[in-house]
Amino acid sequence: MTFTPHRRALWLAACALLSVAPLIAQPAPAPVSARLELRPGDRIILVGNTLADRQQYFNHFETLLLSLYPQLELSMRNMGWSADTITLQPRPLNFGETKTHLATFKADVLLLFFGANESFEGEAGLPRFEKDLEAYLRGHLAAKYNGVEAPRLALVSPIAHERLDRLVHVDVAARTRELARYTEAMRRVAAKVGVPFADVFTPMQKAMAEAKAPLTINGMHLNEEGDKAFAVALLTALGLAPETLPASSKGYADLRTLINEKNRLFFLRFRPLNAEYVVGRRVDPFGSVSFPPEMKRLDELVAQQEKKIWKQARSLKPPAPPRPAGSAVSPDQQGAQQ
Repeated sequence: MTFTPHRRALWLAACALLSVAPLIAQPAPAPVSARLELRPGDRIILVGNTLADRQQYFNHFETLLLSLYPQLELSMRNMGWSADTITLQPRPLNFGETKTHLATFKADVLLLFFGANESFEGEAGLPRFEKDLEAYLRGHLAAKYNGVEAPRLALVSPIAHERLDRLVHVDVAARTRELARYTEAMRRVAAKVGVPFADVFTPMQKAMAEAKAPLTINGMHLNEEGDKAFAVALLTALGLAPETLPASSKGYADLRTLINEKNRLFFLRFRPLNAEYVVGRRVDPFGSVSFPPEMKRLDELVAQQEKKIWKQARSLKPPAPPRPAGSAVSPDQQGAQQ
């Protein structure tokens, strides 16, 4: 190639800029993970710690997901349980193992929320955590909860720890370091096993720093405003968020009301106040739980509520901007929303 004096000057300037660029302090972009694939009729189950559990109180993630993809007629169940870790998930008498419930719900997709409770083990606990996490993921991938194929998994990181002025005895910097370490460990394991990884630590740390009011109730657990920010962060991390989100219309509020009621009914079915007494009937402490007719009625009510949810979601007609490159939803499914 022949350079004119003008082109030569431009070329030298570009080379000089490239040589200086590494010296400029800029945040490194987070590695792009594989997107979560969604299919029509998928049954999505949330499993894990308080980050999953508390979503039932606000339901912004579920409402956004269903309003964006009404043509998929997705179902969601929240099996989160406060304080759960990968290896310790205590339950009341006769509650049943997690895999038993996943088979009952015929799970197609699992969103797995871990890392926050395990992070209290510090750097010394990382090797064991990575080993346990890999075994946990492979165990799910070896199952066929829907009776046909292995579930599609997505591993969700913990969120950052928020600095609150009233919590003067909390070493937020130390907690942030540990949560960051465990987030990166989860990223490594997810890449090794080959499942999508949703880094919500990074965007939530940014959201907390920029928020005018707290996003958590105690630095760790999200309030409603925090749940709104988290819903967008999780959708984006999973590759499911378009450029704009339909989160301000009356239709969106009505849809969330329906979802709140559906989840309340499911909560009564999945987590009765006392697992030894199911709607007034004591179960055999040495046998399996046999649910009375009232429980079947709750299942029917949940199913009816979901039909209303799908109908309401289709009537929302949210904006349909182009999906991000490499979106989790296939082109034909994208077109079905437009």
